[in-house]
Amino acid sequence: MDQLLAALADPERLRLYARIVLDDLPPREADSPAARKHLGRLLAAGLVERLPGGSLRADPAVFRRAPGLADAHPTVPRRLTGFFAHGRLTAIPVRPVVRHELLVHLTDTLFDADRAYSEREVNEAFRTVHDDTAALRRYCVIDGLLERDSDGSSYRRAAVHA
Repeated sequence: MDQLLAALADPERLRLYARIVLDDLPPREADSPAARKHLGRLLAAGLVERLPGGSLRADPAVFRRAPGLADAHPTVPRRLTGFFAHGRLTAIPVRPVVRHELLVHLTDTLFDADRAYSEREVNEAFRTVHDDTAALRRYCVIDGLLERDSDGSSYRRAAVHA
């Protein structure tokens, strides 16, 4: 629920959402830079969906869903549940401390400590929660959570998390 409220907290984004709810947003205006600026956040929060024809529709069911862990990855720490919807990561946190906490959770749940993984296997594991596998892989290496062989052929979960 916090993610929904945060998505609607910006007055311009709220006005855009209202226009979509009222079906008062012409397609050419929905493609304008001003609308696109805020539309991504509404789409990510599940407040709006893009229909096959490209038109936008507000999804009122998002307010009826029970908030909390039911929407999140099964073992997600409560503090990180706002970054998940329908079992998928909706956004990679910008704040380094929160991002690190998320990455620790992902590496602990997706990778065994005593096994080497190919880049393809790492990507497949990350793809179960988010489509930007390269960013997740890179952040994990930078944060020292995954160690990459010098030739780049395999990855291992680091023994100790910082």
